Amino acid sequence: MNKKGFTLIELLVVIAVVGLLATIVLVSLNNARAKARDSRRIADLKQIQTAMWMYYDSRNSMPINRTPGSGYCDTQANFLQELVTDGFIQTNPKDPRSPSYTYCYYDYGTGNSIGAIIVAVLEVAPDTTAGIPPSCRPWPPAVNWCNQSSSKYYCLCNPY
Repeated sequence: MNKKGFTLIELLVVIAVVGLLATIVLVSLNNARAKARDSRRIADLKQIQTAMWMYYDSRNSMPINRTPGSGYCDTQANFLQELVTDGFIQTNPKDPRSPSYTYCYYDYGTGNSIGAIIVAVLEVAPDTTAGIPPSCRPWPPAVNWCNQSSSKYYCLCNPY
């Protein structure tokens, strides 16, 4: 009596192994997606920085910080609208996962080493507290955006 087929235990083992492999693949895929969004954030900030310099060259000032004394972020109305109006970028910049993550802007004015700063929070940061090159880090540890104690902030300073 030679019966061919799988036993229930063999089927359960195969299903468990397939489930484990699927879980590993999904976790890796989510990490890859987060890194891709971070790459987009960095590229977006560099594009915004270029647009800000072109705006500065044409107007001799940086875009308006519509919330003086605090950061002005992409969740607020007309975020960096001047760059769109003058044709330096096509649409108002927005983080890929806004409003959970945001692009923020603050203009510190002339006469300092920071100038206008644009910031994004990365999902996957490198294992370092020294920052992400070429991210500017204008403050000492534990002070405001872009401090050395959090390497998840990607900041670009625009001194003028």
